[in-house]
Amino acid sequence: MGQRNARRLDSRSFLLGAGSVLALFVLLLAAAVAMLTSRGVAIQLDCEDVALLVREQVESQAKAALPRMIAGAKAEIPRIVREQMQDQLSDRMEIAGFVFTMPAELLQQLERSLQKNVENATGQILDGIDTATLAAQFAGDAYRMVRQTLQEELHGQTFMVFLFDRIPVPVHVIVR
Repeated sequence: MGQRNARRLDSRSFLLGAGSVLALFVLLLAAAVAMLTSRGVAIQLDCEDVALLVREQVESQAKAALPRMIAGAKAEIPRIVREQMQDQLSDRMEIAGFVFTMPAELLQQLERSLQKNVENATGQILDGIDTATLAAQFAGDAYRMVRQTLQEELHGQTFMVFLFDRIPVPVHVIVR
């Protein structure tokens, strides 16, 4: 009979101990959730790292895209010049009060020559663009904009994040 009481006492002690530990765990969990929902979480964001990543990406994209854009623009030059110069030259010339009419063949040759010169000059201007320097300038501008935006727009902001879609946790953003 003594062994039966000892066994009952052991199982009772175990259940009492397990229940106490479970209650303590639930109490600690509730306290942690209460503290988390009232105080929130502070996240430090290094704007330098983010800005450097953006700068590298912008520079890489610009170095790849600018030559294609310039090549596309160069391909459009003849059409644009032709459209803009259409009907710009007259077959009539006035010199010292005398009016001369140019032959149609001479007018066409003059128009072609002028169009070719404008196309060549515009092509040379586009060829002279240093795409690497331009890409670096774009990247530098993006770097400054990201740093400024993070400092001005995100620093000190608080966002509510819901854990398990139920528990609101304020997240404070600190930009350094």
